[in-house]
Amino acid sequence: MADMRNPDFNIPNVAAAKAPAIRCVDVTLRVKKKIVLDGVSFEIPVGSLAGLLGPNGAGKSSLMRILTGMFPPDGGRAELFCAPAGPERLGVLSFLPDRGQLPPHLGAGEWLRLAAGLYPDWSEARMEELIVKLDVDRGQRIGSMSRGQEARLQLLTCLSRQAPIIILDEPFAGVDMVSRESIAQAVVGELADGERTFLIATHDIREMENLFDRIVLIGEGRMLGCHDVETLRANGRSVESCYRDVFA
Repeated sequence: MADMRNPDFNIPNVAAAKAPAIRCVDVTLRVKKKIVLDGVSFEIPVGSLAGLLGPNGAGKSSLMRILTGMFPPDGGRAELFCAPAGPERLGVLSFLPDRGQLPPHLGAGEWLRLAAGLYPDWSEARMEELIVKLDVDRGQRIGSMSRGQEARLQLLTCLSRQAPIIILDEPFAGVDMVSRESIAQAVVGELADGERTFLIATHDIREMENLFDRIVLIGEGRMLGCHDVETLRANGRSVESCYRDVFA
């Protein structure tokens, strides 16, 4: 495991560098003989909320796993603040995977104490704020939680770190309406200072329509568009209509 106390894990002075938080250049990935990603290129500016959109099997989760250093691309470059994505960059991002599972035998409070010891950039103050905002019961055993309750605890874990890049893979999958609203509101709160950057893969476009700054459209492993949402609106289009135009 990479040493997260290494100076390489310090949050970079991205404002001075004016570098994109995330950059992919011709990223290609093959699994056995299948091309999963084929020449994917896009940039996500610092402080923005970007949606990674596409149907099931489009390659979204595979791309997120490259960005989070789980495996390298077969071709091209994936960068976080102009440095190659990989295990040595884990300190600049916090990742919520699709279908992630927390230890069911632990209580929420026990899990949070464990997480605080795992992550050097953990913020106790932020954790306390999020416990209230996301309505998490410290005493509840994780194994007894609903899908929505566990999703809120997972997001709390992700956002209690001070990493400048947050990557969320289907944070709304299978959760109730109240939990979806709580998750969306928590994300909005994290964007207030303009220093954190979000990349969110989701099928819940209507839930996030008014929050996206940029959308990246992927289908069958290929780039099908990267759009500034304000430009879309200025041209009389919505994120949902753009998605339907590409994938319908």
